[in-house]
Amino acid sequence: MAAPGPNNSRKLFDWPVCLTLLFCLLALAIACYTFRSSGIFSSKSLFAQTGDLSIHLPKSHGGILIFSKTNGFRHHSIEPAIAAITKECANKGWQVFSTENAAYIDSTHLRRFKVVVFLSTTGKILNNRQKIAFEKYIENGGGFAGIHSASDTEHHWQWYRYLLGTLFRDHTFLPHTPQAELVTENIEHPINQGLPKKWHKADEWYSFQNNIRGKPGFQVLLSLNENSYNSIWRKMSGDHPISWTHQLRHGRMFYTALGHNAQTFSDPNAMRHILGGIGWAGQLP
Repeated sequence: MAAPGPNNSRKLFDWPVCLTLLFCLLALAIACYTFRSSGIFSSKSLFAQTGDLSIHLPKSHGGILIFSKTNGFRHHSIEPAIAAITKECANKGWQVFSTENAAYIDSTHLRRFKVVVFLSTTGKILNNRQKIAFEKYIENGGGFAGIHSASDTEHHWQWYRYLLGTLFRDHTFLPHTPQAELVTENIEHPINQGLPKKWHKADEWYSFQNNIRGKPGFQVLLSLNENSYNSIWRKMSGDHPISWTHQLRHGRMFYTALGHNAQTFSDPNAMRHILGGIGWAGQLP
C-alpha cells in the first residue's frame, strides 16, 4: 500500500469552509440575541375585562380614551406612556380612561369621550361592529390621536387607511433606534407651539407606504432630516413626514410616529408635541 502523500491523502478539514460556517453561526447567534433582547418579534395581547363596562368610566363626559390593545408586536413603552400621558392630562384638568378592552369601542361608550388615543396598537384590534361604531364616532365630530404603531394597525381596514392617510411600511434597522434631526414644519400650529425649529431624538423611525404631503385635508407637523441618521432599509426619498393632521368634515385626526422608546414620554419636546396633538384632536380647553 502506498504511503499517504500530498497528492493522495484526503483533507480532514477545509479550513476556509469551516471558518465561514463558524462566522455564519456566530452572526446568527448575535442576530437572535439582538432580536430577543430588543423585542422586535415579540407578540403579546392584553385584554382588560370587566363585568360592567361603565363602572370605571369618567363620571363626566368629554374625557380622553387611551386604547392600547395589541394583536402583534407589543411595545414595552406602552405602560410608561399611559402613566406619563395620564399625569400630564391630569395637570391640564383632562380626564383619562385607559383600556385594552375593545368592547368600549361602541356607540354607547365612545360618545363619552372627546378623543380616542390609539397608543402603539398593532394588528387587527376591532371587529366589524366596532369599526362601524368608530367610523361614525369620528365622522360625527370625534377626535383621534394615533401614536407610533397606530399606523401599523388594521392594514386591511380601508377607512382607517383613509383616516391616517397612509400606513407603516418599515422602520430603521442596524441601527434600530438612531438619533435623528427632527424639523418642526409648522411652528405656529397649536400642536407644535413651544417646539424648537430643529431638535434631536433617538427613536425607531418609521417609513410609510405613501407620502401624505399634499393630500387634501392633511398638514405635516414634523419631518425627518434623512441625512441625519443611518439605516440599512430604504428611507422616504428625502421627504419624510413623521407627524401630521387630517382635518375631516367634522372629526380631527392627529398622528405622530414618535413613541417606540419609553424615554419618549419623559422627553419635554416629545410630550409637548403629543399632548398638543391629543388636545387639538379632541378640541380640549
